[in-house]
Amino acid sequence: MSRSVVAAMIAYTLELRDAQVKLNQNESPFDLPREVKDRVLAKVAEREWNLYPEFECSALREAIAKAYGFSADNILVGNGSNELLAATIATFVGPGTRVALPKPTFALYEKLVTIAGGDVVAIDIDPATGFLPLEAMLAANAEVVIVCSPNNPTGSVLPNGGIEKLLDSGATVLFDRAYGDFALDSLPPLNDRLVTLSTFSKAWGLAALRVGWLATTAATAREIRKVKLPYSLNVISEAIAIAALEDPSIRARNVANAISERNRMFEVMRSIDGVIAFPSAANFIFFKVAEPKRVFEALCDRGILIREYANALRVSVGTPEENDRFLEALLGGADASSAQPRVSAATAAPADEGDRRPS
Repeated sequence: MSRSVVAAMIAYTLELRDAQVKLNQNESPFDLPREVKDRVLAKVAEREWNLYPEFECSALREAIAKAYGFSADNILVGNGSNELLAATIATFVGPGTRVALPKPTFALYEKLVTIAGGDVVAIDIDPATGFLPLEAMLAANAEVVIVCSPNNPTGSVLPNGGIEKLLDSGATVLFDRAYGDFALDSLPPLNDRLVTLSTFSKAWGLAALRVGWLATTAATAREIRKVKLPYSLNVISEAIAIAALEDPSIRARNVANAISERNRMFEVMRSIDGVIAFPSAANFIFFKVAEPKRVFEALCDRGILIREYANALRVSVGTPEENDRFLEALLGGADASSAQPRVSAATAAPADEGDRRPS
């Protein structure tokens, strides 16, 4: 029989629905260029597939270190940042460890802390402010703080200097910057009590490959490595991630498009009667309507899939055409026929230059 703490849990899941416009998982709407795919796959095909990958993923760790100004000893890579998050929580959280985290946030944090036996200290977020509740997080006196900035699903960010203030409190900080590229953030300096988790799934548009990485001091990386599963990253994913790093214009183009469309969508959404759209520094927008379930289903009926929460909704930024379809459907679904939203891609707002930085 499973442990009682596991038996009481609900599995992390996502309802499968067919949709012409898929805006529910914060994915990039742009695929890796076909010529890059073909080049990398041809190279990988020359390798013996009957042999395990290189144990330390040295080539990818070196490539990440070079791209971001670290040493390879500061980098660990894994099968998505979720694997590294699990290893990091297992390293720092045990029975009775107080772990502060803002809510709502990514559900996996609380699940992994609970499995480890930690005590979750939940801190409510006011999404209307656009910022995470730093002072309340500091007041929690937690041994570990888990913070996603920009936060999923609200899009809120830490105020300037937030990471430093959390570290000054004496806490170990697990900083998930999965959406940091869309806030034009910079990675914070290394610290033994800071683990910064990043992913190739969002800004790089490589969600299908499941490649994540973390940065920390060499000493802390050695501790997490003791917990991390071996051989978790396959050679194809590693090779494509290295190829992507060789062309940073891929990420830059994806980020610029997402920011421009996010700003345009936000301006349209807040002009629609009955829709409360919250500020976001990510590639999605969190919003409320009077009847979220009805609006969610109405959008699904029109072939548009977004993410539903208990009392709110979240839409990922897609292509301009996909976003236009969503906005036009939302106008009807919110019963706001008197509003006059601007839904033309030609009216896209300029990219936000990043006035909110989480580090």
